[in-house]
Amino acid sequence: MVGIPGVYKVADLLARGVTGRTIEWAHRSGRFVRLRRGIYCERDVWDKSASSPADRHAIHLYAAWLAIGKRGWASGYSAALLLELPVPRGQPDVVELSTVRRAGGPGSSGQRPGGQRSYPGLRVRATGPLVEGEFVVVRDVLSASPARTALDVARHYGFGAGLVIADAGLHGRVIEPGELAKVSDRMAGWGKSHDARSVAHHASVTRESPGESCSYATFVTAAFPLPECNAWVVGEGRGGIRADFLWRRYRLVGEVDGFQKYTNPTWATSGQVLLDEKKRQMRIEEAGFVVVRWTPAEAMYEPRSILDRIVRQSRIAARMYGVPPMG
Repeated sequence: MVGIPGVYKVADLLARGVTGRTIEWAHRSGRFVRLRRGIYCERDVWDKSASSPADRHAIHLYAAWLAIGKRGWASGYSAALLLELPVPRGQPDVVELSTVRRAGGPGSSGQRPGGQRSYPGLRVRATGPLVEGEFVVVRDVLSASPARTALDVARHYGFGAGLVIADAGLHGRVIEPGELAKVSDRMAGWGKSHDARSVAHHASVTRESPGESCSYATFVTAAFPLPECNAWVVGEGRGGIRADFLWRRYRLVGEVDGFQKYTNPTWATSGQVLLDEKKRQMRIEEAGFVVVRWTPAEAMYEPRSILDRIVRQSRIAARMYGVPPMG
């Protein structure tokens, strides 16, 4: 880690000649904010980070890194937040660091590797080492790279969670084509590496939102027919319409209804957006497709209901257009 200016370990301050009385006075007067036992942050640095969850989390990460003896790197959802990749609401629930696995050491715990001591609000994972290309310095903190982060999240939180980050990284061009496969190959034999391999195989630049990625993960996990993503269904280019998901053989279009377009003040009024959506759906239906809609929340928490809805609408498409039904 490069280090965040203004965050100190007491032992380091003492070694530089700062007295314990001075440190205590700085804390009592409010000039220092206590982060962990023996670790402080200057008040102006702390206050400046208040407007940015990623900056504030970076301070906690650096403090945790100092607490466990200047080892490890930001990983999992902590790394995703620092890298401005999508994380679920409520994540990261704790500071997450990874350290190099030692022979006979623990695989994942809330303890320092080796089990010497527990640190509140900190999850330390013992894992394989980072190699060149798998780490970056972001917000003055050493972090797993976007590709390594996506696959680590897949291993620890599941295929769908990893796919959300991998798709976002590809779409935002912070993950290069082929990079996920390279990192996944290195993880062969690691715990839950099958989820990492699945993410590397299915990740795509064509999906443009976490809701789309969660939905696609549902289709893969259920061994459902896989759709084209963001494919043109009416024309192309300006004036054309792309569908979130297109099952061309089944004359079926899937649409994930996000809420931003109804609430973002820089967009049209919600009434106008709803009217435009109705016109858009009408054009898709006039082109000979049945439309199925669902929300990102359903994709995350009620995936079975989405699959059932798609199958029901597929039967309607089969009756209307003489195509085979799903299921």
